Amino acid sequence: MTLDTNWDAIGREAADILSRYIRIDTSNPPGGEANAALFLAELLSREGIESQTHEPAPERVNLVARFGGPGTAARKPLLLMHHMDVVPAVSSSWQVPPFAGELRDGYVWGRGAIDDKGLGTIHLMAFILMKRLGIRLDRELIFMAVADEEEGGALGARWMVENHWPAVECEYVWDEGGTGSQGIIGRSPVFAVSVSEKTSMVVTLTATGIGGHGSMARGTPVDRLVSALLAVRRIKSGMRFDEVTKEFFRRVAETQPAPVSWVVRRAGNPVFRPVVSRAARKSPVIDAMLRDTITTTVVQAGGKANVAADEASAILDVRLLPSTDPGRFLEELRSAIDDDGVTVEALETVPSPPPSPMDSALFRAFERAVSTHVPGAITTPIQTPVATDSRFFRPLGVKAYGLLPAVMTAEDLETIHGANERISLDNLTLGVKIAADVVREVCSTVSLR
Repeated sequence: MTLDTNWDAIGREAADILSRYIRIDTSNPPGGEANAALFLAELLSREGIESQTHEPAPERVNLVARFGGPGTAARKPLLLMHHMDVVPAVSSSWQVPPFAGELRDGYVWGRGAIDDKGLGTIHLMAFILMKRLGIRLDRELIFMAVADEEEGGALGARWMVENHWPAVECEYVWDEGGTGSQGIIGRSPVFAVSVSEKTSMVVTLTATGIGGHGSMARGTPVDRLVSALLAVRRIKSGMRFDEVTKEFFRRVAETQPAPVSWVVRRAGNPVFRPVVSRAARKSPVIDAMLRDTITTTVVQAGGKANVAADEASAILDVRLLPSTDPGRFLEELRSAIDDDGVTVEALETVPSPPPSPMDSALFRAFERAVSTHVPGAITTPIQTPVATDSRFFRPLGVKAYGLLPAVMTAEDLETIHGANERISLDNLTLGVKIAADVVREVCSTVSLR
């Protein structure tokens, strides 16, 4: 069945909703997602869709809405999930105020436009379109907006899974973690669907000892911490491939001219590792998919110019491949630092569960929708180097996938967690088209094309 849908009007509606959504400042910390949840609840209510909110802490709210009909209990739901909180923004670095939600030059500008209110708006439009167009679902559809993703999810997706599992139990989760891109890998658009992610660790280095007067102190904790951080920088992690990353290279080989495509298709072969390693270094995302990474994110010591502190500390953001044992990694880190005066401690470790299947009904629906709306594009699984809320669902057997269904440039992607974050109206429209097709295929039998 073909439905006459005015996609230009839907795109403009999506842009207006996203613009208003961005104006609700949900910077985390402190989060304060209550007003954002109220905004979404009111939009759903206007469509005749009820929603429920769950409040793990004051002003920290998670929202859940369901849409289905008779017979949907036979299959577990598809859950559309995004997070309402955003990282803080420094206004002085932006061309436009980061929470103005300004529409300029065919883009919606503002913090969260890509991460993650853009995906939330795309999900919302696909969700309400099922109701507006009278699509009969034989699988229930859940729309969920969560708090606290940017600070670990303890008050968001994790809290919902641990405290309200019946409200979110599902077969599939559609989350963030991957996106479409153009001009980054090869000649064709590439839609990278996240099916797994690396193990996340937060590691602290703490150097203690005797400080003293800045004019005479030697071998201070700051000196020892600097030496430790230099030792960390010298650690080299070799490339390793698993089935997900091998499949990624097999698929993106189609975007390369011969004979490069022949080599890329065999990237997992040790013979080609030096060539692949040099090529991967040109793309931080691809390089991070293949190695353990360690990034120093916080350094703290002292507070007075002429006093050497008695303690100095640093925080490391560590992302390990699924095949890396966290305990062994910590021992190797201590061995590399080789200083009894520097303690190495893991504050938090989030293990990587097995990847979601690359041949499921939802993954195949992504492939078909992308090929329909972006002819010639490649859809491929990836192992995302970032942590997402999917990690709370995969250990429970849920098939979780991450995709912002838009064609982003390198310049677009650089704005995530940076200045001038924005998404084009064309990408919003494309995203809703793809999302509507995916939801229809997975949850119903009626075509939107």
